[in-house]
Amino acid sequence: MKQLALLFTAFFLLLSYSSAQNVSTQFGPVSGVINNGIYQFLGIPFAKPPVGNLRWKAPENPENWTNVLNTTVFSPVCTQKKYEQGSSVGTIIGEEDCLYLNVWSPQIGNSNLPVMVFIHGGGNKQGSASEVNGGTEMFFGKNLSEKGNAVVVTIQYRLGPLGFLVHPGLESENANGVAGNYAVMDQILALTWVKNNIVNFGGDPNKVMIFGESAGGLNVGNLLLTPLANGLFQRAGIQSAVPVLGDYNVNLANGYAYVDSFIASGTNAQKINFMRSLPSDSLVKFEEPALSGGMVSASWQSVIDGVVFFDTPLNTIQTGNFNHVPLLIGSNSEEMSISAPPTVYPFMVTVLINSFVPASLQAQATTLYPPGNNNTEARASYVGILTDVQFTSTTRRIAQCVSQNQNEPVYRYFFTHKHTIPQLAAFGSYHGMELFYIFNTWEDATLGTGPLFSAQDDSVQTAMARYWSNFAASGNPNQATLPTWPTYQSSTDNYLEIKATPNGNQLGIRTAKSDLWDDVIGFTACTSTATLNENEMSSIVLFPNPSNGNIQIQIPTDLMNYEVNIYNQLGQLILSKKNTPTFDLSEKDGGIYVVEILFEDKKWVGRFIKSYL
Repeated sequence: MKQLALLFTAFFLLLSYSSAQNVSTQFGPVSGVINNGIYQFLGIPFAKPPVGNLRWKAPENPENWTNVLNTTVFSPVCTQKKYEQGSSVGTIIGEEDCLYLNVWSPQIGNSNLPVMVFIHGGGNKQGSASEVNGGTEMFFGKNLSEKGNAVVVTIQYRLGPLGFLVHPGLESENANGVAGNYAVMDQILALTWVKNNIVNFGGDPNKVMIFGESAGGLNVGNLLLTPLANGLFQRAGIQSAVPVLGDYNVNLANGYAYVDSFIASGTNAQKINFMRSLPSDSLVKFEEPALSGGMVSASWQSVIDGVVFFDTPLNTIQTGNFNHVPLLIGSNSEEMSISAPPTVYPFMVTVLINSFVPASLQAQATTLYPPGNNNTEARASYVGILTDVQFTSTTRRIAQCVSQNQNEPVYRYFFTHKHTIPQLAAFGSYHGMELFYIFNTWEDATLGTGPLFSAQDDSVQTAMARYWSNFAASGNPNQATLPTWPTYQSSTDNYLEIKATPNGNQLGIRTAKSDLWDDVIGFTACTSTATLNENEMSSIVLFPNPSNGNIQIQIPTDLMNYEVNIYNQLGQLILSKKNTPTFDLSEKDGGIYVVEILFEDKKWVGRFIKSYL
């Protein structure tokens, strides 16, 4: 009987996966399969394997190939010590040769479909594009591609020390004299591959949405900040995260200590040579979980290096020198419910408040998060603190700041849907839960208990696939059959509550609690850098645009005192002039340049393209 069952399984797989399909890429042809009407390509290389001397180097394009490359199985995951959420036991898995991406598409050829590029999470030290959770591959793009009528791409990038190590021995190898950010450069190279190749898979390179959750959302937020990613995407989705950049010198010291834990003697160059001789699994054997006790670990970070990133996220957004695209951003109502301690006593809530909150605000915090009279009440407040301090309040800061410093719309959500079965409902809307619904893979989940899918789950997954794919297509998530998701306004903090019946009439997510956490860190609210009124904004014109480098600025006659600053693609100031409406960049390289015009109490930011000819 067992053999007969296996034969039936193989037969149905043959019915589902059929007809190899060849597609040309800039590096060589690839062959995929048709999975129930969706073209599927798994494990396409977008970079050379970052092994040997390429360990801790910027990624390079893969070698060209002439024979058709079979892309029907996922690539290995990147080297990591993997922990399940809430577990303290990790397992080393993966390989260093892991820079591959996957593509699902409803149509091949010149179809101009929106493109949805997903960046996985995992604290930037674990996770993969082929993540398995609940008995299903969470980010398997087939269902989202089909229901969203979009090309879905999932990518991988180097993790932990392999993706973020900063060390003096690596600085000397780099013409810019800095190290780190290798994982960021992996993501940028993957997006460059998408820009150059996705049209052959039916996608429109001018309708690219990047989106990610947790560290993946953090990476999306960081890609908004680097000029190296300018033009590689036109929309962005940040889920349960905000952009975060580390201090270079702090990470340099940490990297020095990390390498010295393996080899303490020799020159910096000798130490790096030794580190390159080690197998990759030995480099991650002491890694801790990305989430522990309800706290997010930030042991490996992107850093402000003056090449990829130039300033802190909020400062960068405040200046207007970031990639302005429509932004979708949000978080979940009980983010830390799985990773928080399973049993919480009332005194533990008091201890947590006292550890996070200065004495002058502790009474207010205790009122907002009462310790309670039993374990259930105490744990609810404990999870609430960990959720709001790390996700709810931080999401509000970024939503408000971005919305005030670009003309492109921002859309905020709050995911509150809960599972209907008791053993999962107790966790509420936990960290990463929404991903099953965006990718429409919850219907395949089992978690060892049999099918879990309900009518409410189906409603949520249908809405989320449509909202996200609509946003990818146009920068606006709305369509006639969905409840309206209003554009975010910083003054009202309006949002869409995502549940079985989404509600877009909501104002203010945990406002008093978010205000508390702003006060705890002394946060000063962002202000708008684009304070010209609508008529004044529309009357400022850069022309010709594109140009050969000779640019003129049309400025209203009542705005005569001004300063013009020009920034190159790296965010570096290359020209500054006062009260002069013309400038010449004919000797500069072709590309996109940022123009900042400062008036006495106003600021205008625009872009122009200098031709490469």
